[in-house]
Amino acid sequence: MTRYFAVSNLQELGSFEVHKLYKLRVDIFVAEQQTPYAEIDDIDAAPTTNHILVWKRNEAAPSTLIGCARLIPTTVAELKAYTGTEIELDDASALSQLGRVAITKEERGSGLSTELMHNALRLAYEQYPDRDVVLTAQKPLVDFYAGYGFVPCGAEYLDAEVAHQPMVLRADQLEKFSGLDA
Repeated sequence: MTRYFAVSNLQELGSFEVHKLYKLRVDIFVAEQQTPYAEIDDIDAAPTTNHILVWKRNEAAPSTLIGCARLIPTTVAELKAYTGTEIELDDASALSQLGRVAITKEERGSGLSTELMHNALRLAYEQYPDRDVVLTAQKPLVDFYAGYGFVPCGAEYLDAEVAHQPMVLRADQLEKFSGLDA
């Protein structure tokens, strides 16, 4: 069994890969978390959206998607509109936003979430080295993201009845994720 990472925008993915991506996210965010959530959105198809996919290569079967995340360029105004809360960042700031971080149940606890976060933050450094990275963490995952240097940057809010906390990782901290062994 081999794990490998791929970064693509939606237009570069084949129909099977898009199906696997949406199935993984719907299985986790809608079914497992029992949230009536509009999981598939237009941001997915934007040419500036990077989908970070983690695949497990199997010897006799097609590769299995075991994790994903999404990185997009955004602004403070867009983040405020999305969260409906005040964001404690300069309104003129261009940001990158990490989201839709998901790992299959079978892979949780295997270290894959650490690998995925390091790869996503390395991509943020490569694509947007001068931009702070923001995310909206589900409340139980605030400490997980804090472990990477993210700090709260606004008030907690509800998204699909799930408590979320806006968080930011300052651009000057991204370089530590620039290497493969970060």
